[in-house]
Amino acid sequence: MSRPDPFAPIGATRDTAAAKANRKAWAIVVPVPADAPAAPTAHYKLGKPAATWIYPDAAGAVLGYVLRFNAAEEKQFRPLTLWRPVVGGAAEWRWESWPPKRPLYGLRRLAERPSAPVVVCEGEKASDAATGLLPDFVVVTSPNGSKSAGKADWSPLHGRVVTVWPDADTAGLEYARQVAELAEAAGATSVAIVSPPADVAVGWDAADALADGWSAARAAELLAAAPAAPLPIGAPAAGSSGRDRRRTPQRDLLIGLTEFCEFWHDANRIAYATFTVNGHNEHWPVRSRDFRMFLSNRFYEETGGALGGQALEDAIRIFEARAVNDGPEYEPFVRVGRRGKELFIDLCDGRWRAVKITATGWSVVDNPPVKFLRSSSMRSLPEPEAGGVIEVLREFLNVRSDDDFMLVVAWLVAALRERGPYPVLVLNGEQGTGKSVFSRMVRSLVDPSAAPIRAVPKDDRDLVVSASNSRVLAFDNLSGVPAWFADALARLATGSGFATRMLHTDREEFIFEGARPIVLNGIPSLTDRADLADRALTIHLAEISENERKPEDEMLAAFEAKRAAILGALFDAVSAALRNLSKVKLERAPRMADFAKWITAAELWEPGAFLDVYRENRRDVIESSFEGSLMAVAIKDWISPVEYPDGWTGTATELLSILNGRVSEGVRRSRMWPDTAQRLGNGIDRVAPLLRSKGFVVERRHSGQRLITIVPPKAG
Repeated sequence: MSRPDPFAPIGATRDTAAAKANRKAWAIVVPVPADAPAAPTAHYKLGKPAATWIYPDAAGAVLGYVLRFNAAEEKQFRPLTLWRPVVGGAAEWRWESWPPKRPLYGLRRLAERPSAPVVVCEGEKASDAATGLLPDFVVVTSPNGSKSAGKADWSPLHGRVVTVWPDADTAGLEYARQVAELAEAAGATSVAIVSPPADVAVGWDAADALADGWSAARAAELLAAAPAAPLPIGAPAAGSSGRDRRRTPQRDLLIGLTEFCEFWHDANRIAYATFTVNGHNEHWPVRSRDFRMFLSNRFYEETGGALGGQALEDAIRIFEARAVNDGPEYEPFVRVGRRGKELFIDLCDGRWRAVKITATGWSVVDNPPVKFLRSSSMRSLPEPEAGGVIEVLREFLNVRSDDDFMLVVAWLVAALRERGPYPVLVLNGEQGTGKSVFSRMVRSLVDPSAAPIRAVPKDDRDLVVSASNSRVLAFDNLSGVPAWFADALARLATGSGFATRMLHTDREEFIFEGARPIVLNGIPSLTDRADLADRALTIHLAEISENERKPEDEMLAAFEAKRAAILGALFDAVSAALRNLSKVKLERAPRMADFAKWITAAELWEPGAFLDVYRENRRDVIESSFEGSLMAVAIKDWISPVEYPDGWTGTATELLSILNGRVSEGVRRSRMWPDTAQRLGNGIDRVAPLLRSKGFVVERRHSGQRLITIVPPKAG
């Protein structure tokens, strides 16, 4: 059948019923017969092609063409195939795709060189370029681009050594993975995948290598370095037909690669995974970035392919369900953990080692039995050295007295215990007394961090996030402590729970339950609120003269040189506390009694010395808080033992009216002064401990109406 006008639409002949019946019967690509019409030289819409590639069969007979057209929007590739109806009719050229199985580009070269190694490129242009670069290889490709590899007939690669040279992009990597799988299924002797050089542009291929002036030797070196492509899990054995084969989903492959992972959860039903890396165990939340990276790397190591985002997300949901519903429950720890009578301190190094502290001493151990969690901001502790003495730390701390040094050491030893309560370490000092450096050094002995000191968080949620990812919380250069922040710190020091709504949810809560060691520093007094003052150790830093001031880098270098020995001395004190804790009995238990008992058991000083210093510090802190409370001072000045020997009783409204008449207008306008009876009633509860420290008796009772009774101390 001839076509006199090559520019007329191909296949535009009258569509008879017989033609419709025969169209579905066209099933094979046939070589161009002698009586076939000449192939058209242009497309009826796209015009003349910019490039043409001939697809011959093994004997050299033409099966069809692939033509590229440089259209206005983008380049287009169109197959031109010669089909012969099975039932009658002559051969006909059609602008339609190849029928399955599609022929490879390069079949004649494969037949002519049956023992030559084979290179598979992505696209005809890259194949021609590789043919010029690699004279010792046979180069082939499949038609219709990177997404149609599964529609080609790869059986001619049976018994051949195959190397896939993909484009340097995601689509190219996926094409290479598919070709490797199909070639192995077709019976290829071996299959390797080229890794494009790291410095090439996205999409780089063999044509770009030729344009860049690559030599045959350089191209051969690239192929020689190609690693073998592993057969993906679930793929058929080499030599199988692969027909009607269903590829195992990546999600299922990934699940099969986690048989050595332990999935578990905590008391809040948060899912975690424990797995082995380079001989040590690591513990990460299932939804963490680190566990996702582990899964992606594990998948690549086993399959040679990239893990899809949806497959990863599907697998994560399954792992989470397994951890919560079927996995055991453990308690995770940050930096300091406990199992039985043993304490463990996470060194946070690359080997995930820890220091084990017992009643008889301490040692560095591999693979500690507790579940330590880490955050991206945590930094490593030095490996501790035995034989150090804690007095070495004294030369680096700018404290006014030995009593203040004793309190700082006590705070450090308490911070190395796995549970609270912990006193809040408050550092006061003038400008230039080294408050920030002091805070960083103290924290570096317990919980080194990339951001050791921070500003005040904006709300409870930010505070909880920081507490979840750090052992120690250190806040720098405070000009004051907002009421909400003081309340939160008081709760966090003693171990109250926090709950906040999880992001992107309506009902789910994020819960933090526990205590954290806290450091605050600033110029003004930071313990004006009684509840925070009752939990604080306030240290006043000494002024540094010009003769005594040292460059910060020199001081930190000297401190770093002795940090391991100081750490060893602290661990000695913790070991002593474990050994003696059950034998310690406090005659008078102060506020934060657990802290006082722990430090007494550490045997750092003469018996009773620490408790004396601690009580004196608490008296100073409470006195400072009393002087900072407008209401406490006003009540003390008004209710004297001379004027009210039996005390005063009345309502909050009456008390507010009396106090308003006795204080100045400036006090009444202060934000710290109660402006309503309700605020005064709440304020009484806060100042009651301060008044009791002065000998007052404060009671609130309800007998028909809410009454407040304040009794001053007896005269004399």
